Amino acid sequence: MSRAKSLAIAMYVGAALAGAATALAVDRMTARTARGVDPRPTRARFFDQMGFTPAQRDTVARLMDERDRRFKALMDRSKAVLDPIRAAQDSIDANWRQEFTRLLTPEQKANYDQMQAARRERERAARGGDTKR
Repeated sequence: MSRAKSLAIAMYVGAALAGAATALAVDRMTARTARGVDPRPTRARFFDQMGFTPAQRDTVARLMDERDRRFKALMDRSKAVLDPIRAAQDSIDANWRQEFTRLLTPEQKANYDQMQAARRERERAARGGDTKR
């Protein structure tokens, strides 16, 4: 393999890993309510376990709400930076897939398509059948 190809592959893998790390960080920092999960039952359980007084519950709830608001604001600002990176990643990936599939025999392409369909199904099942993502 030529040095240029090795470098290109290394850069692609690096970009993919950076994208995955960025996606994980964004997912971890996104407020639960932005993902459609109501934090109140979890908070109530936590408050009960801690034995908070009503005044403490109110104060901690306000602190948590402020934290969530600040995380959301951070993610909104980060979106402006991340969207062009995601678009570039999508372009790189689309180009790679196009060149990759040109190399495949019809049997290999059918096998690859089957593998991709199985991967999508596993991901769908892992999300609890949610097909909107």
